[in-house]
Amino acid sequence: MEVALPVRRAGFPFINPLKEEDSAMTTGYVYERIFHKHNWPDHPENAKRLNAMIGYLEAHQILPRLKHIPSREAKIHELQRCHHPLYIEHVEDTCRFGGGMLDADTYTNKFSFEAAAHAAGGLIELCRAVVTGELDNGFALIRPPGHHATPNRAMGFCIFGNTPIAARAMQNGVGVERAAIVDFDVHHGNGTQAILEEDPSIMFVSSHQYPFYPGTGSVREVGTGPAKGTKVNLPLTPFMGDEDVKALYSQIVFPLLRRFQPELIIVSAGFDAHWDDPLANIGLTLTGYHWLVTSLINLAAEICNGKIVFALEGGYNLNVVAPAVGNTFRALLGDTDFDDPLGVSPWVEPDVAPLLAQLKIIHGLPR
Repeated sequence: MEVALPVRRAGFPFINPLKEEDSAMTTGYVYERIFHKHNWPDHPENAKRLNAMIGYLEAHQILPRLKHIPSREAKIHELQRCHHPLYIEHVEDTCRFGGGMLDADTYTNKFSFEAAAHAAGGLIELCRAVVTGELDNGFALIRPPGHHATPNRAMGFCIFGNTPIAARAMQNGVGVERAAIVDFDVHHGNGTQAILEEDPSIMFVSSHQYPFYPGTGSVREVGTGPAKGTKVNLPLTPFMGDEDVKALYSQIVFPLLRRFQPELIIVSAGFDAHWDDPLANIGLTLTGYHWLVTSLINLAAEICNGKIVFALEGGYNLNVVAPAVGNTFRALLGDTDFDDPLGVSPWVEPDVAPLLAQLKIIHGLPR
């Protein structure tokens, strides 16, 4: 007999615009066995992460409620919208000859190019299904992750920039003009930012521990040229947690997204900002993540007809990422209950007011 994990509710309110009769959502997911074949068991970013997530979704009867969207390999021209042709060729050749290290942190084997191309292609197909109305929303359980991959190099476990590749595919395939990428992984999405640095049609928002790997993501990084102001960085100091993040998103991110009016929101969903993740020092709880995920879903309902897609990035404590992914699917489906078996952060949150004031000045928001 299955024992249910404890269920907790968020300690702060959020607005749910869904009426009870409309709460049954059509939610899709991407998941393929090829994502397991890119694997190095002793590396933090390994196939056990997906095993834990899928196991949780099956154990809690979430998977049968979802629609599977088959993945495919992204085409070379789709990858080239964000990456240099010689870099793509380098990754493909490295994997063809058995694999190797693309940088100090990013491994490959003979399956890694196929897995990375399927990660990007699967996210494209999931976004397409949401934008065209086949689905209400979705979550791509893809790996390798993507937000550190720059136009011409791999970094930080990442090979191809899955989210900007998908966003540009929507602009070139189904008529999306403006998209937003919101990255709440604990590490700055430097690769996504580098790809979109001069692109005013895609807003990029990243909340991340700073200073921390990869060393980028200060408040002053706002985009260049015509894109100035469309790149938003929220540098979190160690031990910032639920209340600090709630204030930053409520007072900075949500007003800026309302101002930008994207037609699609793609979320780089890393769950390594949890207080018990082994690779960082930010104090989010699963309760805080639930507020953040649900608030983003509700904001999408307000400004872009609910068109929101999550894409897996980091998160290296299996006891965190499994329920976090399950909670995200629950929120996408319109459920209100969620699991937080790990409970509150042991740390005291620092004062976020100075950062809020600085960001409001930089981005022209009322103080």
